Amino acid sequence: MKKPIIVLGVGELGSVFARSFLKNNYPVYPITRETDIDELANTIDPELVLVCTGEVDLQAALKTIPEKWKDRVAMMQNELLPRDWENYGFINPTVISVWFEKKKGMDSKVLISSPAYGGKAGVLTESLALIDIPAHVMENDDDLLFELVLKNLYILTTNIAGLAIEAGANVDDLRNKHLPLMRDVSKDVLTLQTQLTGQTFDKNQLEKDMIKAFEGDLAHGCMGRSAPVRLGRALQLANEFGVTLPTLQKIKTNL
Repeated sequence: MKKPIIVLGVGELGSVFARSFLKNNYPVYPITRETDIDELANTIDPELVLVCTGEVDLQAALKTIPEKWKDRVAMMQNELLPRDWENYGFINPTVISVWFEKKKGMDSKVLISSPAYGGKAGVLTESLALIDIPAHVMENDDDLLFELVLKNLYILTTNIAGLAIEAGANVDDLRNKHLPLMRDVSKDVLTLQTQLTGQTFDKNQLEKDMIKAFEGDLAHGCMGRSAPVRLGRALQLANEFGVTLPTLQKIKTNL
C-alpha cells in the first residue's frame, strides 16, 4: 500500500487534489481546523503534505508543519514566491503553479498545463493526470521562479485591471480593449515581483506567456472577489519595500 497523503485545507482546490491522490491509490488524510496536527504526525508517515489553504492563511499553516514532515511539504497557492517558505527549514519543498480553477458546483476548468517542481512534483503531476488535469515537472529553480512570477503576473494584472474597467469584463476584453492599461498594470506588478525576488525577468516573454494563458479561457472574468484585497496587499508590499507603483496607486485612489 502506498503511503498516505496529507491535505491541509480541503476547500475547492484541496478537494480536487484529494480526488487525484485517491485515484492514484494514495490514502488521503485531511487536516481541518479541528485536527491535532502534532498527534497526527506521531501516527502517520505521509508521502507528502500538500498545503491547500488560501494565500492569506498560508503563513499560519506553514508554521504548524511538524519537524518530521518538513522534507515532504508541497504548496500550490497564488501569489507564492520563495520568500514565503524559505524561513521554515523545508527540505526540497514541492511547488505547483496551479493553472486550473474549481468553483463550487462546477467541475475543474483547465487554462494551461500546471508546472510543478521539487521532491514530490512527480506525485502531483501523475495524480492530476488521472483526473484529466494536465501538469508537468520543471527542471530547475530558475524555471520555478519564472513560472511563479508568471502566475502572479496573470492573477494580479487581470484582477487589478478589472477594478478599473467595465464590470463583467473578461481577459479577452482586457487584451483587446484595454491593452495600454493591461501593460501599465503588469509593469507595476513586475516591478514588485522583481523587488520581492531580487531577480529580473524577460517582460516580453512574460507577456507572451500571459496571453497564452488568456487564450486557455478567453471568457475568464478579470475581477475576482479577491481583487481589492490583492490590490491592497500589493500596495502594502510596495510601501514596505520602498517601491512606487503609479498605476496601481491610481486605481486604488479611484475606487
